[in-house]
Amino acid sequence: MQILALDVGTSSVKAAVLDVADGTAVGPIGRAPCRLEQTEPEAAVLDPEATWQAIGSASRAAATGQKVEGVGISCLSPAWILLDAADRPLTPLVTHLDRRARPLARQIWNEHGQDFLRSTGNKPLPGGMSGIGCRFLLQQRPDLTARIRRYLHCNGWLGLRLTGNTAFDPGNASFTGLYDTMGSQTWSTRWCGVLGIDLDWLPPVWSGDRTLGPLLPETAQHLGVSAGIPVKLGTADTSCAMLAAGMGPRDLLHVVGTTQVLARHAAAPVPAENRLTRQLGVGTSYIHVTHNPVGGAALDWMHQLCFRDLSASEFYGKAVRLALERPVEAVLDPPFLGGDRLEIEPRRAGFQQLGLATDRIDLLAAVLDAIRRHHRTALEALGTPQNFERVFLTGGGADVVAQLIEEYRQWTIARLDEGSLRGVAALFRA
Repeated sequence: MQILALDVGTSSVKAAVLDVADGTAVGPIGRAPCRLEQTEPEAAVLDPEATWQAIGSASRAAATGQKVEGVGISCLSPAWILLDAADRPLTPLVTHLDRRARPLARQIWNEHGQDFLRSTGNKPLPGGMSGIGCRFLLQQRPDLTARIRRYLHCNGWLGLRLTGNTAFDPGNASFTGLYDTMGSQTWSTRWCGVLGIDLDWLPPVWSGDRTLGPLLPETAQHLGVSAGIPVKLGTADTSCAMLAAGMGPRDLLHVVGTTQVLARHAAAPVPAENRLTRQLGVGTSYIHVTHNPVGGAALDWMHQLCFRDLSASEFYGKAVRLALERPVEAVLDPPFLGGDRLEIEPRRAGFQQLGLATDRIDLLAAVLDAIRRHHRTALEALGTPQNFERVFLTGGGADVVAQLIEEYRQWTIARLDEGSLRGVAALFRA
């Protein structure tokens, strides 16, 4: 069986026709850019129509001339949207990078703190919990409240456009702050009430491998495939990468991006302030997720700031090698070049122990040392003994990170290319 996989991110949409048996791409991977709009401080949104057009462009590039028997979705999470009675967008797609709701997140944490954490699995993060962002917007725009018919995340919105039906998967529901993740695994009357979200706006919660319905004729043409084929709801991109890897209880997923994401299955999930605890999104299992704030983007930043005269291969080869050999004297502390996704308050980075003799190799050595140190902190926050059997590495800068982490010399390292895209194939294997 061959299916069309859609992977929606903050900067691009990717699409590929996958062989369901092994998740390999059949033909080219279609790509189309998305433009993250930052129209005011701490805003980070995507235009819905532009995103829809990018999905069509990437899909047609991948599907032309291919036999396609189903469609599945992987998406950035959370990215939320409100729709009116005609299913027209009342808001853009508000991404997890949007931090405008910090004041409300701070208030919810102060007033409800541990109760919120124990029930939802997470702190009331201003970008990480979409219900916080939605409530904050409605406080600024109360006129919208009477017009809202639906509150959706990205894959539910796409499912609605593709089939006329919609739902939340459990992974995305865990990213709302409106869902009793650690208890009944249903929408929470309490947290919906606290955040002023009408339960009628929320669709049912279904496993991400459930079929929403057949592909509508008008949207089939947009994707360049046949109408009537089944559409799977899908789930969050990290969860899809875990599905692609076929991870077991002693495996670790390590995604190198703007920040570094570490994820593992959690047989005994326990919420904590220094990690995310949520459902995988397919079935009823749970995962723990932590972050190293010094990610691959920090290396790209160093390249552009201090090593612009070097090509990428020279920087990631010669310059990184020299920095790894250099004794660490400068220190990157605080380390938050990409912010901190697990904190309500904004975090910034700073170099210390600088002198007139400090050169660019010293600064790079400090960044590499920070990656190493904060990786250990993130591993400890996962709440598991450090005895993984396999580590699945994915993302830009993964090769450099593999060199840095001493623990990885003890474990089997596997590169996972296009994991969030390839994992969509697993939705069709049930």
